[in-house]
Order: sequence, then structure tokens, then C-alpha cells
Amino acid sequence: MRFPGSIIWRILAVVVVALGVSQVISMYLLHENVTRPRQVAGIGAFVNHLKTIRAAMETIPPQSHDTFIAKIAERDGIRITPVRGDERATPAPDVPPVNVFRERMKQILGPESELYTRPTERRFFFIRFPAGGREYWIAFPRTRVQTDPVGALVGWGVAGILIALLAAFSIGLWLTRPLQRMARAAEAIGRGGDPEPIPEKGASEVRAVARALNQMKDDLRKQERDRATFLAGISHDLRTPLSRLRLETEMLGVAPETQHAMVSDIEDMNAIIDQFIDFARGEASEPLSNVNLAEVANGAKLRAERLGGQVEVEATPGLPPLRLRPLALQRAIDNLVGNALKHGAGPVVVRASRSDTGFMLSVLDRGSGIPDAMVERLKQPFTRRDEARSGQSGAGLGLAIADRIAVMHGGKLELLPREGGGLEARIVLPAV
Repeated sequence: MRFPGSIIWRILAVVVVALGVSQVISMYLLHENVTRPRQVAGIGAFVNHLKTIRAAMETIPPQSHDTFIAKIAERDGIRITPVRGDERATPAPDVPPVNVFRERMKQILGPESELYTRPTERRFFFIRFPAGGREYWIAFPRTRVQTDPVGALVGWGVAGILIALLAAFSIGLWLTRPLQRMARAAEAIGRGGDPEPIPEKGASEVRAVARALNQMKDDLRKQERDRATFLAGISHDLRTPLSRLRLETEMLGVAPETQHAMVSDIEDMNAIIDQFIDFARGEASEPLSNVNLAEVANGAKLRAERLGGQVEVEATPGLPPLRLRPLALQRAIDNLVGNALKHGAGPVVVRASRSDTGFMLSVLDRGSGIPDAMVERLKQPFTRRDEARSGQSGAGLGLAIADRIAVMHGGKLELLPREGGGLEARIVLPAV
């Protein structure tokens, strides 16, 4: 059995154990130092009272016994009846309260006295004694001997535990609510989001953590801006000589095949620079808006066709608009379509559909696919597996960009074998 991990459950468990041990010790001390001495004193007083009754029965005239017995029954609830000889009575059991009463009774009433019970009258104890030439039974309630303080103590303990649990639960909520806000904020930051600053209130330790988390978020945003600015400056500085190099290449008097290869290399370098910029760009600053996945799929098809690619679109009718970042999602799909056109084989299909838990935007091709063991590694930045496809070069950032954008939207990127051969790169988005 696994111990609950949340703070609330841990606090409750500690309180229950501590309070349970405390109640057991308290009940023992209360019994030994209060309940038992009072019980012994009460038993002694009651036995002396029984002795007084016996002495009165011995001194008053026999004709007055009935009147005296009636008064005792009315005043003390003690029943006195003559012994007939056919009563079934057995000695009372050996239990601590009864033994205390029996010992005190023998000390006061004499060693021959005994405490009895009857199977037909279980609520009473009986004592047999002679008086005025006759023998009598004195019957009195068991509560005069066997008091039950345990019930009251248990009720008191249960009430104390319930009050403590309520207090501990309130303290747990007071502690965990800011921690839950921090966890949600940290999760949003991990997805590339930009959550609102966490309120710096509560216990001093909680305020310190909230302050550190807010500072970390600000530092990350600053580092991201600095990185984007740095890469944008590098891309600008690189593109100028690359543009000049391409112009000079086209003016060279070399064989067309050589010239085409040189221009293709320059275009690959430009594409790699574009991927660096896309990877460095922060999508979290883009506001959310209503996005139709079918329109995203059609837009990816049009952009691919302008670059000479052939793409088909399959969209489930009636897809509702979702609150997404349209430019970021467009960038993710364009990277997946570009990978499919570059590394896979046609036909390339962009599919917008529903799933059991939300929606899917998939790019499918008929290439050689990706081995299962390589799927998670290929989502990492600057990772390529040229032998898994056609051997084309690249920066290894396309899948990393798509995965980051999917996670930022609360979804995930899945790389699955396509039925009939090929690869399905699927962005799974939640319904909300």
C-alpha cells in the first residue's frame, strides 16, 4: 500500500497518529488517576450504605420491615426481598470492577458475604444477608458497581480527532493552494507559456518560493528575448553574404549541373537559418484566437504547393474552432509537411480530425518511416536520423519545433507508423 503523497494527506496522517497515541495515553492516565480512585471511593460509600441497611433491618421490629423496604426501594432504587430458597443465583464474574466491589464488600460486610447474579435479571447484582431471624436478598443496579467511563472517553477522543482533522485539513488547503498555483505556473512555463505572476502572499516560505518562481520566469523570458535577438542578428549577418554568394554563383560560367548543386546548397543553408530562427522564436507571446483545423490544413497545402510540393487534405466535416496560437500551429504543420516532402514519399496528406479526447492534426507520407526506438530521440533539438529516411541534410529542428508547439497547447506530438507503410506525424490537441 502506497502512502499518500499530497501534503494534506500527510498532515492528516500525522495528526491522526499523534492524536490517537495522545488519546490512548490520556485515557490510561485518566482511568488510573481519576476514574479508578473515584470508582473505588464510590464503591466503598455504597457498601457502607448497604451495611447501614443491613444494620437497620436487624434493629427495627419485623413488622416494620415492609415499610422500611418500600422506603429504601423508593429512595435508593434498592430492592429487598425475602429468600424463598428456589432462586437461581451464581457468583458474579471475575472482572476488575466486580473484584474491587467484592473485596470492599468482604472487608465491610464480612468475609462470608458474596456478590451474585441471576440469569433472569441481568441488570442487577444481588447480596444475601440475614436480618431479624430471616434472610433477604438485596438487589441493586449493576451501574452501582460497573460504571462505563470508556464510552464517554471514546466519544471525547473521536470528537477531538474530528476537530483536529478539520483543522489539519484547513491548514493543508491553506498550504497547498499556493503550491498548486505554482505547479500550474511551472507547468505553463515548461510548455513555453507566459503565465500571470504568482501572488506573493501566505507563509514566508511560500512567499519566498513564489518570489523565486516569478524571478525565474522573468529571467527565462529575458534569456529567450536575448537568444532570439542574437540569432536574428546572426541570421541577418549570414543572409547578406549568402545572397551575394548565390548571385555570384548564378553568374559563374560553370556547368549547369554544378551551378544547380551550388545554388541548392545555398538554399539549404538559408533553410537551416530559417529553422534556427523558428526554434529561437517564442510562440508564447502570440495571443490565442479561434482556429479551424481544416483551414490550417488547407493553408499548409497552399504554402507547400507554392514551393512545388504536392499535398492532399482530409478534414472531418464540422470541426469546431479551437482557442490556439495560429502562427505557431502553422509553423508546426509547415515543419511536418516540409519533413514529409523532403524525407518521405508521396502522397503527403494533411488530415484534420477528431479523437477520443480532443482533436488531431496529422501529416502522413509513404516513406520508410521511423523506428520506434528512435521516436523520442528525434524530437530532441539538433537530432537527425538520415538513414531512417532518404539521407537528406537538415538542422534537425523541425520535429523539436513541432513538439514544443504541441506541448505549449497542452497536447503532444506522436510519430506513428502509417497503416500501409510510411509515417504519421500527429499533433494531438485537447478538447479544451
